[in-house]
Amino acid sequence: MKLSAIDSLQHGLLNLRANWQLAVVLFVQTLVVSVISLLGFVPVALVLGFTFLRGVLSDFDTDGGAALLGRIAESIGPLILAFLAATLIWTIAFVVYCYVQGGVLGTLAAGERKAVTESIRWQNYRVFSLQAFFRHAEGLTWPIFWLLNLFMLIGLVFITVFGIGAVAISALLSQGPTAAQFAVGCLALLIFVVAMMLLMVWLQLALAELATGTRSALAATGAALKVAFKRLPGVALLVLILFVLSIVLAIIFLPVSMVLEVALRQRMGAYFAGQAMITLVQWLASGFVTVGWSATLIALVLGERELAA
Repeated sequence: MKLSAIDSLQHGLLNLRANWQLAVVLFVQTLVVSVISLLGFVPVALVLGFTFLRGVLSDFDTDGGAALLGRIAESIGPLILAFLAATLIWTIAFVVYCYVQGGVLGTLAAGERKAVTESIRWQNYRVFSLQAFFRHAEGLTWPIFWLLNLFMLIGLVFITVFGIGAVAISALLSQGPTAAQFAVGCLALLIFVVAMMLLMVWLQLALAELATGTRSALAATGAALKVAFKRLPGVALLVLILFVLSIVLAIIFLPVSMVLEVALRQRMGAYFAGQAMITLVQWLASGFVTVGWSATLIALVLGERELAA
């Protein structure tokens, strides 16, 4: 059953309503992954801290920092080990992220299939349970892991090519009019931003493909690209709706943050506590938006797949 962009959005909102617990799961994921990621800095900080404690600070004023460079050079071995430990910790955080994403996307896909089979009522989307969540997570963790790595590679290639092109154009225009340089710079920035947005939409569609049955990262990437071209107007409309919603959320939270800064400027403890609370609320709101957006794309992709079958 082919769904329009608005129909897909309706399905996504019904899915979100029925499985709202997934937004809380994403909130917890953000907390856990953030903590694990911060722990990745600990090994490097310990090595550098030990280097300073060996007397670098006391020697710095007398030799212009030569002791600092010498001590760091002496600690190159421990630093390498510290960076390897940090990389391992960050990889664990990345795998945890992929695991939770697998559970969320798998649950949303199951809810969409159930509702389409029975009837489009929000009660029929309700499929969330911890047992089912863990089952979906186990099946999708590594496909999502490799898909994200693939898109990071694509993004790196694009950034490299774009950077080389920007440097070449900048060199050609270095002796030209300032207005022309400014115009070309603005155009290049616009192209870069639009390209990165398109890459993110492509990634989200590929994730939806994985959740709805495509188990290969490469196959999901190709299928997502086909859906993007085939349903370009609808996908563009959904991206526009997401963009507007993001602006609305920013408009809501920005004044609160500014008022908090003015009211608690002299009370740093209360200010930081208030900012932390606002950040947590933003993360929770972002979780609801993310679940609704993912459910919408899953409905769109699943509709295209059933139509093709």
